[in-house]
Amino acid sequence: MQMPTHMEINGNQEVIVDGCSGVLEYDTDVVRIKTGKLIVRFAGRGLVIKCLTADSLVVTGYLTGIEFCV
Repeated sequence: MQMPTHMEINGNQEVIVDGCSGVLEYDTDVVRIKTGKLIVRFAGRGLVIKCLTADSLVVTGYLTGIEFCV
């Protein structure tokens, strides 16, 4: 069973995602994750995955964009 996705954005410095099922791309400029049927792409500068568990993650840095891909 798939956990529903919940995303909390704190300004342009932090995003918390519950329901993450995997990290597809990780760089200081781009973090791309899989959440159920969606792929979410975070763009910015100095991005860091601060915390990663089996179903959630926290990305910090200077966020400049969020893209949702089906």
